[in-house]
Amino acid sequence: MTYRAEGWTLRKRDEKKINSAEIWFYRRLFRVSWKEKRTDEAILAELQVRRHLLESIRKRKLSFFGHICRSKCTLMKDIIQGKLEGKRGRGRPRAAYLDNIKTWTRRNSTEIYTMTERREEWRELVQKAVRAANASRSDAG
Repeated sequence: MTYRAEGWTLRKRDEKKINSAEIWFYRRLFRVSWKEKRTDEAILAELQVRRHLLESIRKRKLSFFGHICRSKCTLMKDIIQGKLEGKRGRGRPRAAYLDNIKTWTRRNSTEIYTMTERREEWRELVQKAVRAANASRSDAG
């Protein structure tokens, strides 16, 4: 399901689909029919689990981003940073890879790139970003 997820650019629609798929997996695994009209939260509470599929994707993506920023390969860095030549298309710009990183860490580009150079600091930021995403999701749900 999450093969090569660290390369994905996640949009809200994608996050909803991932969360829906995870609940569907739990329902299938424990043979809970859709006809039973049970909420997702009731299923999770009964199984004593929490959603972690999206959390693992975020953690993998942030870790991969730090790895790429510390590497010597400049082509990969240029691609991730979006520094490719060419004309921008019409309309609203699409969500970029770096937009997810900025949103989850609540930092700007320069802060992110300097933090990735300090591995321990970056790991702490990754853990905080994943925890914050879980806390905000549980408050909303």
